[in-house]
Order: sequence, then C-alpha cells, then structure tokens
Amino acid sequence: MDLKKHIREVPDFPKPGIGFKDISPL
Repeated sequence: MDLKKHIREVPDFPKPGIGFKDISPL
C-alpha cells in the first residue's frame, strides 16, 4: 500500500508556517 499518494501537503494548517500531512483521505 502506497501511503504517499494518500498524503497531501497542507502548508497553512493548522496555522501558517506549519506543514501538516493530511492523511484523512484514507
């Protein structure tokens, strides 16, 4: 299972300057 294609960058969440890996599409 390739997790990387399920993870997208959300650079302004939860606040600007913080990179957040959104894995909720799983």
